This record gives sequence, C-alpha cells and structure tokens, in this order.
Amino acid sequence: MDSLSAAGVEFCLDVLKELNSSSAGENIFFSPLSLLYALYMILLGAGGNSAEQIKKVLHFNHIAEASKSEFTDSLKCSQAGRTHSDFGVLISQINQPDSNSTLSIANRLYGTKNVAFHQGKSVLVEMMYQTGMFKLAVIERPQMQVLELPYVNKRLSMIILLPTGTTKLEQIAKQLNVRMFEKWTGPSNMVEREVEVHLPRFKLDVQYELNSLLKSLGMTDIFNKHKADLSGMSSAEGLYLSKVIHKSYVDVNEEGTEAAAATGANIAVKRLPIRYQFTANKPFLFLIRDNPSKMIVFCGKFASP
Repeated sequence: MDSLSAAGVEFCLDVLKELNSSSAGENIFFSPLSLLYALYMILLGAGGNSAEQIKKVLHFNHIAEASKSEFTDSLKCSQAGRTHSDFGVLISQINQPDSNSTLSIANRLYGTKNVAFHQGKSVLVEMMYQTGMFKLAVIERPQMQVLELPYVNKRLSMIILLPTGTTKLEQIAKQLNVRMFEKWTGPSNMVEREVEVHLPRFKLDVQYELNSLLKSLGMTDIFNKHKADLSGMSSAEGLYLSKVIHKSYVDVNEEGTEAAAATGANIAVKRLPIRYQFTANKPFLFLIRDNPSKMIVFCGKFASP
C-alpha cells in the first residue's frame, strides 16, 4: 500500500470510528475519498496552524515521509497540490462513463428471511443469494469472516467484515486500523473458496454535518472566525469554514450496487473442497475499494434494516 492510499485508509478508519462512537446501533455510510478531496481543496488555501491541523487530520505525514526529505513550507504546499491532483485523477478514473459498477452477485435468486440483527429480536429482511468462488478470510482473533465481492470489471470490490461466534462488531471496530486491515485482507488470509453468500438487500441515504467530528480529530482553528487562516484563498479577514456537509447514498439490491457521494506477482490459489457459508445476519462493516490504488471509496456499517 503506497503512502497516499495508506493515509486515505487511516483517515477513513478515523472517521468510521468517530461516527461509530456517536451513532451506536445506527447505520453508517460515507465516502472517505470524497471527503479527502474536499479537505485537500481547503488545505490548498489554508496557512499557518490551520494548514498544520488539516495535514494532521489527513495523515499528511505518510505522504511527506515518503519523500525521504524535509519539506519547506512552499514545497509542502506543492505536495498538497500534487496530492489533490492525484485525487482528481483517481476520481475521474473511478467515475469513467463506461465503467461497470454492478456487483457480480446481482443476477441470482433472491428471497426473504427472518434475520436476527438485534439480540432477541428478528426482523424480515430481503436476502440476496449467490454461490461462487470468492476470496474469503476466516479470522480467529477477533472471530470474523472477511469476504471480497468483486464488481464485474474487478476494478472495484466490496469488502465485508462480518463478526462470527461470540465476537461483537464493536470488538472488530476497536481493533481496526491500517495495519490490521492490511493483514485481514492480505493474500495470506484471503483465499479463493467456494462460498454460499447470503447478503441483505439494503439502501442507505445518509447526510452528516461533520464539524464536530473534524474538530475531534484536530481540525479546530479552521472553524473559528478569529483563528482560521485561509489566506491562500483570499486576503479578506474573518474567512473561516462554517459547515462541512457530507451526503452519500448506496443501494445494494438484485440489480447491483449503486453508490454516490458529493463532497506483477503470480499467486498460487489453493482451491478448497469445502463450501463455506457467509450469512450476513448480524451487523457488519463494509468498504468499497478501488483495487489498483487500494483507496477506500465508500465505507459503512449496516446495523439496522
């Protein structure tokens, strides 16, 4: 994972943990890539302590350290510009008009099942069903399954982290960081297997005001009329960031997955004869990843049908 994607994944997990702590039992969905792109736009016009706080929230140290040299302020600004440009290229590649964003599990038999999403409580949920060869990891500590569902063009994948046994989703969320995510989704754990997948249909349409979240991560001055430094945007005094609004939408159904947001080595695969069961009948985390860059495009928690 390169420095840009590592910084992006770390920021994604920071936001996920903050949202999860403030919305226990609720569904979560957001686009870290969209947020990163917007915040880099602000960084380009920020100066002084405001810029330093944004860089810290964005884990700019990952990108700066990759240069193997000390940056002057002007070079740091240039680095921010190059990084923002890289995000622009990445977004345009992901959003190509001819790209196919339909999940490969989208054309099979679907039915309904009673699924116990809350302890002692069952609700009627429409489930999708597919049997095929998928990359699946069976993690022992914490107990969970990690399933990768590739989109038709295989540029994007949906990765689902499903607790098993006595493990609760909060235990997984607590341990989730860049290093563990790489380990859980790495080739040593993700093995192509025959898997019977039961996944609920769900639609999430979520909007957040992220001022408090970004302040808790360390971006405080930019929201303060007297402390914000946006001198790179305008010489006017009193310029500050009033609100950060993020809206995202995902629809996972028999037609596929639709998501939107505004703001060289050969590996031998061992095919196992056992058909594994992957039944998402409890809250789970899911991420939509751009595979070439390893950037997380969308991230969420499905907790309540």
